[in-house]
Amino acid sequence: MMLASEAVYTILGPLFNDRVGPSPLPEGFDKSETYITYEGITAIPEMTTKNWTGHDQVRMQVNVMNHDNIQCEKEAIKVKRAMDSQNIVSCDFLGERYAGLDVETQLWQIQIDFYIWQTAC
Repeated sequence: MMLASEAVYTILGPLFNDRVGPSPLPEGFDKSETYITYEGITAIPEMTTKNWTGHDQVRMQVNVMNHDNIQCEKEAIKVKRAMDSQNIVSCDFLGERYAGLDVETQLWQIQIDFYIWQTAC
């Protein structure tokens, strides 16, 4: 049994020195290096004619954050490659959005969306 959020952390945590967590990150989190946040956007339950199967297809947004825009792009490629090559969960790349510089945090951000199958039971 693995939830989509657990899968993202398991796959990306080692690549980014565990600087991976749900959005929003807790106050006081060190943002001096690349970090990754993730959040579930929607979930589509897999149903049979009788009931829910215990599986959901979750649209998960993964956010890559960095002070340098070029490094942010390189890290986004690393995220896509890791999610594509893993064999923990079924995962499909949906697309990415260059979110630009966040004025408040002064960090560059790239948002990457995936469909991830999760098993709840």
